Amino acid sequence: MFEHGKAAEALPQFRVQPDRRADEGERRVSVGRRDILITRRLAGVSMMITVPVRAYRGVALEVEPRGDGGASYRLSLAHRDPDLDVVLAETADGGAVSADWKYWAAYLDLPRLAREEGELETLDPRIGEVAYRGALERRRNIVVQQRRPRFSARRKIGEPARAGVVHEDEREIICYE
Repeated sequence: MFEHGKAAEALPQFRVQPDRRADEGERRVSVGRRDILITRRLAGVSMMITVPVRAYRGVALEVEPRGDGGASYRLSLAHRDPDLDVVLAETADGGAVSADWKYWAAYLDLPRLAREEGELETLDPRIGEVAYRGALERRRNIVVQQRRPRFSARRKIGEPARAGVVHEDEREIICYE
């Protein structure tokens, strides 16, 4: 279990995780900011898989009730292929797992997911790979609205006194009739 802010110190290290298909039933996983490195032996052949972080759906939190009335929390990277899921933390401390959940989601730039009734639900709205946080309120500053446009600001402001006086019923010098 990582403390908030301590997860980055453990990133270069490999973690041993159970793997039902691998020889000896385990694999080694290294989590980086850009990719996940998974090494294991399968039928006597060493294999190394590098999966980009953006291939994962998000950081998933699963809550399972225990027999003593408490809850067990599992924090993992969810992938479309369940064999590529990576367990980040397992604990009974709800406060610590909540801090880790937010940290890992921000560190890996992935959405937070919660597993409810077997389905993963996104808690952070996204449009494609872009996080959606809603539109910011626009400024309605009266000083900005009263400014002249940039093109007009280069010219002098006209003076009504200098404008030509037009008298009614006078004949114009230039007539287009």
